[in-house]
Amino acid sequence: MPSWKGQSRGNLLGYKIFIFTLKHFGVSFAYFILVFVAFYFFLFSRKSSKTSYFYFRNILKYSKIKAIWSIYLNYFVFGKVLLDKFAILGGLKGKFTYNFDGERHLRDMVDNKTGGIIVTVHIGNFETAGQLLERLNTKINILMLDAEHQNLKKYFTDVLVNKDVNIIPIQNDYSHIVPISEALINKELIAIAGDRFVEETNVIEIEFMGQKALFPTGPFYLAARFGVPITVTFAMKESKTHYHFYASAPEYVKRSRNPEEQDKELKRAAENFVKEFEKILKLYPLQWFNYYQFWKTE
Repeated sequence: MPSWKGQSRGNLLGYKIFIFTLKHFGVSFAYFILVFVAFYFFLFSRKSSKTSYFYFRNILKYSKIKAIWSIYLNYFVFGKVLLDKFAILGGLKGKFTYNFDGERHLRDMVDNKTGGIIVTVHIGNFETAGQLLERLNTKINILMLDAEHQNLKKYFTDVLVNKDVNIIPIQNDYSHIVPISEALINKELIAIAGDRFVEETNVIEIEFMGQKALFPTGPFYLAARFGVPITVTFAMKESKTHYHFYASAPEYVKRSRNPEEQDKELKRAAENFVKEFEKILKLYPLQWFNYYQFWKTE
């Protein structure tokens, strides 16, 4: 079964170098350095490049040359998004501009004190959106699956300016269930990635971009379990200093004591999420930072 192994691109030293470059030389110079960093990953990250090639060649149907070039561009855009993330979370958000489509949906969730689940994917720059949504005046909890980098999480938390953004690391002992439950009981927002899962996670098979893929049911189960609405959000980079935020209208996932009926409801909610995901992916094909085999293949 194709699943994520819990490891993200990059390491603590690399992130520290990014922060040092941003503080002392600015975003433009950091972008220039990325030209060479992206080329390094293009040459030597064969495993992730192989899965990226499958995405561009087999899913998006690019020509061989365009698919290979897109692999490099994807690494380059990923680096720029990462730099933007630390620049904004570190207090430089005034240098960026934004469009907001659907922000009212999140505001309604806050004003109505319902709390809710924000389903995200590893496309664009959601952490930036979470920082910008501080004006909602509510706590946003971000679940992170890269549990192997505890020191990186600590460093990432240290650069956060908005302390209403809380990171909940997913642990092997399931201790993360407690803060998740407390957050939803307190009517806070929780952001969960809908495009990543590890072994032994409950998943559902859905057609995605023309081929079968597996998606975790966790976000939709939580919405049903706690009776909170669920929305799908994206924050997409459109230029050097401009981002576009999208949020879908919130919906509720019905809870049923009948296992078959509950599975149908979870699948319905998951399929709606996948439709939103497909729309954005077709608009921004270079901004999905997925480096493992996502689709089911022989």
